[in-house]
Amino acid sequence: MFYSLAAFFVRAFFRIVFFMRVDGKENVPMEGGLLFCANHRSNWDPPAVAAAFPRKISIMAKEELFQKPLLGRLIKALRAFPIRRGKGDAGAVMATLKLLGSGDATLVFPEGTRVRSEEERKREINPGIIRIAIKARVPILPCYTNGKYRPFGGLKVTFGKPISYEEYYDEAPDKETLQRLANELMAAIYSLAEVK
Repeated sequence: MFYSLAAFFVRAFFRIVFFMRVDGKENVPMEGGLLFCANHRSNWDPPAVAAAFPRKISIMAKEELFQKPLLGRLIKALRAFPIRRGKGDAGAVMATLKLLGSGDATLVFPEGTRVRSEEERKREINPGIIRIAIKARVPILPCYTNGKYRPFGGLKVTFGKPISYEEYYDEAPDKETLQRLANELMAAIYSLAEVK
């Protein structure tokens, strides 16, 4: 109940203040486990992308946010769970796999931190997100936000078509293949910037 109410008000906020528009809703599978991956430009991204998403979701968020008493309680109530950045976090991986296994949609930002320049975009993405999708046997839905977080700025969130990794379910890909798939995922996310 709290989640639905909060989602309603957050969605209204982004539509009224930022003129948020959502494209590609028809691409979102409405049932079953789903990894939902977006680019990351601003601290506004998690609530904006979650508000645009037509399903209830869980959000992987940096653990520092949970250390702020009020914010920590709020985001927990909104189904966020922590991850330690810059190091392997087996607990966060297991939590994600459990959520996906129960049929949840889970939002992850593969870039791991905010990316504001073309130069920053050239960094290699950690392929762990692909490994999780394969292990959980779920598709990844790419998403792009144009980051226009200013009043009446024309914020746009675009959903692409789900990417299936079914061919790798029974035979795990090697490290080079995982990295290639991760790079292709980010390319698919940024290609949505061109969708009119």
